[in-house]
Amino acid sequence: MPYWCILALCSYIKASGDFSILQEPLPYYQPDAAAAEAPTPLLEHVGRVIALVVGSFVPGTALVQFGGGDWNDSLQPVSTDLARRLISSWTVQMSYQALSEYHDICARAGHAHEASRMRELAQRILADFNRHLVKDGVVAGYGLVGSDQTIDVLLHPSDATTGVRYSLLPMNRGVISGVFSKEQAEHHSELVERHLMGPDGARLMDRPLRYRGGPQTIFQRAESSTYFGREIGLMYVHEHLRYAESQARLGNADALLRALRQAIPVDYAQVVPQGNLRQANCYYSSSDVLFGSRYAADEHYDEVIGGTRRLEGGWRVYSSGPGIYVALVVSRLLGLRIEFGRLVIDPVLSRSLDGLEATLRFRGRPVVFAYHVEERGYGPRALSVNGKAVPFDTENDAYRRGGAVLPLERFMALLGAGENRVEIQLS
Repeated sequence: MPYWCILALCSYIKASGDFSILQEPLPYYQPDAAAAEAPTPLLEHVGRVIALVVGSFVPGTALVQFGGGDWNDSLQPVSTDLARRLISSWTVQMSYQALSEYHDICARAGHAHEASRMRELAQRILADFNRHLVKDGVVAGYGLVGSDQTIDVLLHPSDATTGVRYSLLPMNRGVISGVFSKEQAEHHSELVERHLMGPDGARLMDRPLRYRGGPQTIFQRAESSTYFGREIGLMYVHEHLRYAESQARLGNADALLRALRQAIPVDYAQVVPQGNLRQANCYYSSSDVLFGSRYAADEHYDEVIGGTRRLEGGWRVYSSGPGIYVALVVSRLLGLRIEFGRLVIDPVLSRSLDGLEATLRFRGRPVVFAYHVEERGYGPRALSVNGKAVPFDTENDAYRRGGAVLPLERFMALLGAGENRVEIQLS
């Protein structure tokens, strides 16, 4: 998926401040060495990736085609024709996020023409997203292009085809990507709490897709897999962590802390009483329920949400989840981020964590970050380093009061060689 390449590049430049990488000459892969193109700057390579994205737009829109699928591998389209006619709201949001972040990079790097083009593309995506994929105020999981080019919605309260009314992926990514307005973000956060929360965390859909046991109609694995676990069982921890990230973005401190605790086995029974014993030093990919068949799962799924079924840990020692988890703890819970040569201190902490201290090495210096939490749990109102009050700017944020921002160089100059102490007063 090309969006991750663009987002990874943007994240690197944001953290390092290394804009010169855009001018780094890179070769192209060619099976025939004699026909190989000469190396060109990375900027040109990114331009070709973006051309690939634009070339995949559904005709008449700025919405990318579903193609081979989105994040949820269980929802692979059953035919190439359907793959061309399906639109994933999550993938559209990813394209918006990638182009918006790359716009910021280009603007800061002085590439005004490219920045303007990225802004125009992102605005087109946003307009078509709201026009075609948000209906009656609720984002759909998918759009389906008809023979007359109208777009119907699937995984939506108006969907009479699948029986699924709500989908977690576009609700999380709508917040994370910034495609939602503040009102949309808050509304969809409420929908998640009302329709997609189980005792073990946020679930991918409000109910599983119906098992058919025969010819598949729309989605391959979800309709035919006899195994009820991972994405099929709907509580997939990877996306639950994205729910945690969305709650941090919105400043919902209690929800963030609850979600982080639901994702690890430490004291799991205290957080999820329905959970069976789990190995305390492992990361589990999912929270699964044992059913004798998919038919039984369809019939009794409400018992899972109601908390009367025991919950088993899914695959353990999983790959990507632990890294995402640690990043959320550092960058969202503790709120420590480096962006474009600035230190951003933007914690989102539950009132129950008042007095929390985190000891870590910050760019080689030992630092204790001490947090003092009042009602809101975000939006620093005072900051001191080694007893000295430090002035700061406030980060712009579309959803809530943002974090404290100060030049990284100035912050580092305040640190000594021994232990340092940073006091953070939250509103």
